[in-house]
Amino acid sequence: MNKFKFHLPTTIYFGVKEFERIKKCAPQLGKTALIIIGQGSVKKNGYLSKLEKYLDEAKIKHQTFEGIEPNPRSTTINKAGKLAAEINADMLIALGGGSVMDATKGIAIVAKSNDDIWSYCSTRERPGKNPCSALPIICIPTLAATGSEVNGGTVITNFETKQKTAIHSQLVVPKFSIIDPELTNTVPKDYLVDGAVDIICHSIETYLSNTKKFSIQDYLTLGITRTVKNSIETLLEDPSNIEARADLCWSSSVAMMGLLGTRQGGWPIHLIEHAISGIYDVSHGLGLAHLIIPTLEFNQPYNSKKTLELIGFMLHENTAHYKDHDKALKDLEQWLNSIGALRKLSSNTSKIDVKAVAEKTIEVSGNKDGYIYGVVPMYVKDIEAVLKKAFS
Repeated sequence: MNKFKFHLPTTIYFGVKEFERIKKCAPQLGKTALIIIGQGSVKKNGYLSKLEKYLDEAKIKHQTFEGIEPNPRSTTINKAGKLAAEINADMLIALGGGSVMDATKGIAIVAKSNDDIWSYCSTRERPGKNPCSALPIICIPTLAATGSEVNGGTVITNFETKQKTAIHSQLVVPKFSIIDPELTNTVPKDYLVDGAVDIICHSIETYLSNTKKFSIQDYLTLGITRTVKNSIETLLEDPSNIEARADLCWSSSVAMMGLLGTRQGGWPIHLIEHAISGIYDVSHGLGLAHLIIPTLEFNQPYNSKKTLELIGFMLHENTAHYKDHDKALKDLEQWLNSIGALRKLSSNTSKIDVKAVAEKTIEVSGNKDGYIYGVVPMYVKDIEAVLKKAFS
C-alpha cells in the first residue's frame, strides 16, 4: 500500500430528519449566512423555506444567492463571491446537488480574496494559484452523486473558453455536512440515474487505473458499486424506499471522502467527460455513462482481470462470474441501458466533435508530455478512439 495522509475535518450528520441539525451547526460558524442554491428546485420543493425557518430559529441572519448552473460557471461564482463579501457573510450554506456544492467552494474563495475564481483553476499550460483563505462552508446535499459534501475538490467551468477543471484545497472542505436522505425524494428520475453513474465512476476510476491489487480500497469499490446497482434498481421501482436512498447517499460520500484516493491512479473517464460538458454543457453523469464501456474496451489488453471481477461483483455479487471480457461489457452496457443511463446527451447536441473534445481533454488535463493517466497513458489518438466508440 502507498504512503498517504488522511484527514477529514468535516463533521457529518447523516440520517432522516437531520436537516434540522442546521440549527446547531450554523451558530458555531457565525451570525450571517449566504445560502447558495441552483435554479429553483429547492424553492419549489420547500427546502429553502424550511432552511430559512431553521436559520431564523437559530437567530442566523441570511440571504440567498440563486442561479448556480448544472456545470457551475466561473462568472456566476465570482458574482456570488462578491455578494458574500458585501453582506459580510460568516459562512456559506450550500443547499442543492454537486454543482451547488462545488460552486459554493469557489464562492468561499472569492469572498475572501476578491479574485477571479478562474485564476485558481489549473490547465496544462497554466497552474492555478493556491487559495490562502476561504469562508467556512456547510453542505446540505439534495442529490446523491458527486460526494462534494466530504472533500475539498470543486469543478468549475469557464464558459467562454469551454474549459472545465478543478480546484483542490483543504480550505474548502466543508465544516459540516448534513446528509438527510429525505431531501433526495424529489430528484427527477434522470438526475437520480446520472447521480448513480457518477458514484460508480468515482469508485472505479483508480480501481481500473491500477493492475495492482489494493485489498481494502478494491473491496470498497466492489461494495460501493454493488450497493449503487441495488439501490438505483430499487428506487426506479419504488421511489419512496428511504433505505435505498440512504444507501445511495452514503455510497456517494464514502466514494469521495478520500478512502479510495489512497489507491492513487488516473481518472480518464472523468477528465474526458469534463471536456465534453465543458464544450457542450451536458449532464456530467450522462456523459460519464457513455464513456464507461469504450474506456473499459480500451483497457482490455492491460487490465482485463480486474475489469471482469468488478463487473462480476457489481452485476452478480461474484467476482468469478465472467471469463469472457466481451460478454461482461455487453451485460454492463445492457444494465446501463436498462436504468436509462445511455440517453441522448441533449436535444441541442446532435454530434460530438471527437477531435475537439480529445484536444480539449489534453489542453486542460494533460501533462507536459501530452497525455492523461489511465491504466496506460492516453494520448489524443487514444481519447479519440474512445470517443468514436462512445458516440459513433
